[in-house]
Amino acid sequence: MIDTNFTLSNIEQDTIGEIMNISMGAAATALSTLIDRKVTITAPEVKLVSGSDYDSKAFASAVCTEVRYQKGLNGSNYMIMKQPDVKLIVAILSNSKEEPDDGALDEMHLSAIGEVMNQMMGSASTALSSFFGHKITISIPDVFEVGKLGEKIMDLNLDTIVMVRFKFTIEDVLDSEFFSLMPSEFTKDLVKKVLNNGHQAETKEKREGGKKQRPKPSGAYRVDEMSNKTANQNQANTNQNQVNVKPLKLCSFDDEQEPASAEYSQPSFDLIMDVPLEITVEIGHARKLVKEILEIQQGNIIELDKQAGDPVDIIVNGQLLARGDVVVVDDNFGVRITEIVSRKNLFKA
Repeated sequence: MIDTNFTLSNIEQDTIGEIMNISMGAAATALSTLIDRKVTITAPEVKLVSGSDYDSKAFASAVCTEVRYQKGLNGSNYMIMKQPDVKLIVAILSNSKEEPDDGALDEMHLSAIGEVMNQMMGSASTALSSFFGHKITISIPDVFEVGKLGEKIMDLNLDTIVMVRFKFTIEDVLDSEFFSLMPSEFTKDLVKKVLNNGHQAETKEKREGGKKQRPKPSGAYRVDEMSNKTANQNQANTNQNQVNVKPLKLCSFDDEQEPASAEYSQPSFDLIMDVPLEITVEIGHARKLVKEILEIQQGNIIELDKQAGDPVDIIVNGQLLARGDVVVVDDNFGVRITEIVSRKNLFKA
């Protein structure tokens, strides 16, 4: 049932703005990676729009992307990007030197921006997963010209829509706007989850705080006990129970020539010696345009940036640890270490 009296308090509007700031910040990072330029999607402005009064002409020459949530959230939201912005992004992806024209978008534009939005909203849902503390997944975004959005709003019988306006910039080439439209029911679900999470965290903190008492320092006394002791006795007990505090010493990672066991012989590392770390072997990278990715078929060969025989990179905990040669051991691939690069940043990632 649609709530015809739907409103948002100032706190709820701020909550929606913060949620969208988090998700669109991640989306901007994804787009920045794709086009290799600095991208910002910031300064969300939240307001309510009547569904019956919605006019798609307000977003003339724009593209809409419907994002449907499959897990973690219920509903959809609609991302609106201006048509010239879409053409500019596609031109950057295709390394085109020509100025985008004013003509209508073709299938290549819609396909390319669909893949871009898939990457952006995938990153946004990952950011929301971290924010809410549970997995959030989306379906493949549906891209269409904004004129069809009015039909969807009528079909869904939406009485109220929440519109969020963002400042959208691409380094040196674009200063524009980016919009998100959300049905009121979806918005209420978002706000409810945030406020419930905050309430549960506060309740848990109070509950644990009531159950746990701070441990008394060694040699400390209750007030009634202290009244029965002399000042000299208190001083003696205090001196007797003082703790000898020494500064924590961590081992140095500078000397790579020492044996590995010597580097980590400090007692400070005893507690983390059994922590598993993921080892990744990278044989190379490749950079392709979106249109080239869309044209990949079974049997195609992707050329990497390393020549045959070059050592592969061994990544531990996100840091380059070593290099080595690929070998085969009992029908399994392995890596023979040929060079230790650095252990300095191993535990900083």
